[in-house]
Amino acid sequence: MSLNGDLKSVSLWEVLEILSFSRKTGRLQLTKDKKKTDVYFEDGKIKHIKADTCEDEDAILHLALWKEGNFAFYPDEKAPKANLNLDPLHILVDVSKDIDLIEYLGDLVFLFVNVANLSDEERQVGNLFDGIRTTKDIILNSPYGEYRTLRIIEKLRRNKNLLRIDDNINLFWTYTFWRYFIFTLERENERDFRKKWSDQLNKLTTYKLAFEILTKDRKVEWYNVYPLIKDAPSNEYFNVIKNVFFFIENYRKLEINNVIDTGKILFLSQELDPFMSKIYVPIKYSEVIEENIVLWSLDGKRTFKDVENILPFGDLRRLQLIKSVLDKKLVLPLGYNIKLDLLNYFFMAWQEMLAKFEKIGKREEFVKEWDRFISESLSDVKHLFSYLPSESKQNFPYFYRNIANSQEEELRAFLKEALKLIIDFASKTLPKEEVDNLINKIMDHAKTYASDKLIEAAQRILSEVYVS
Repeated sequence: MSLNGDLKSVSLWEVLEILSFSRKTGRLQLTKDKKKTDVYFEDGKIKHIKADTCEDEDAILHLALWKEGNFAFYPDEKAPKANLNLDPLHILVDVSKDIDLIEYLGDLVFLFVNVANLSDEERQVGNLFDGIRTTKDIILNSPYGEYRTLRIIEKLRRNKNLLRIDDNINLFWTYTFWRYFIFTLERENERDFRKKWSDQLNKLTTYKLAFEILTKDRKVEWYNVYPLIKDAPSNEYFNVIKNVFFFIENYRKLEINNVIDTGKILFLSQELDPFMSKIYVPIKYSEVIEENIVLWSLDGKRTFKDVENILPFGDLRRLQLIKSVLDKKLVLPLGYNIKLDLLNYFFMAWQEMLAKFEKIGKREEFVKEWDRFISESLSDVKHLFSYLPSESKQNFPYFYRNIANSQEEELRAFLKEALKLIIDFASKTLPKEEVDNLINKIMDHAKTYASDKLIEAAQRILSEVYVS
């Protein structure tokens, strides 16, 4: 049997289906650039998988992730070993949760902030997080294979060795400064810029060591920086951040003759005025680091006016960046997409409840109930909520990509069941007065951060699952 071609023309699923139904024995080879994976079949069952960085059980996920490249089947070639006995048609189903987890983590940036009590392998995976590469890129190109790397990342996140850049406010502003610093290094005269930065660094006092480590080299060991800034008073530390941002921006303005166009500021302020009081959320990220700083600041609660007030850029640059993310359609206002609104609202309700359960020592018990609920649910939208226990912030781009194919009624039905579970647990573990206060607080969130349509939907759902 001759079977070969391009995975763009014939999907991997179709190839596996042919080999399974035909009960073929032989070797399927997948190639793309320098990557290669060999899959050995016997009577239509997969007996052995050999990839560049992993094999057998650890390579099943790797196999399912092949989307591009060439394939060729060599009949009658025997497997060098037979550690597996897999039905090819079950593979994509069996690893679907991991594939979705990779998509969820995909655009997120994590920093390796704690190296305590780690194995060599765990530390090596942690070191792959350089602050630039996305998590998906790290997983797909890890020397330990996708499956093993994903499991290690889960452990590192669970134990707080890896933090999202926005898990800690001081870490967030430190990271955004570092990215802006690197951005400037790449576009200006590095020698001259570093000389002037050295003068600025000598003016710092309390946080000088943190910024020395941060700017010494382009590769940063975040586990040496984080302990120096994580517990700093946020207002005090943000003033330092504003000063170092001002230094960079002032340096870059000097490079363009220090032209500050007051007229432009006035014009942009008037142009953007209709948008500034609305809450926007990011639906995709940018290739431009300055625009991403704006997008990372949009948390589902802040208006553009709020964001303008906290961005550590000059007046003109802040407005230019807000206009840029609007023009490029990188953001959506709450109230535009009811499904996205429902997800944002539920996440805020979840955070309120989880904080209360943690305070009374019931967080772990609740998370177990939640995981069981997710596992037993038959809803097609449940995967959107699988990662809530490990998150402190929304992943809006992931939500936006994944709600496109879901029905609003299906989402509402799931949220009704989810809220019922949460409120039932609260009713078992908290006095009724506290539950009432939490429900009222959740409704206040809806009135503050949501559209009239969402407020109506939230009131209806809550009235169906809880009687005060």
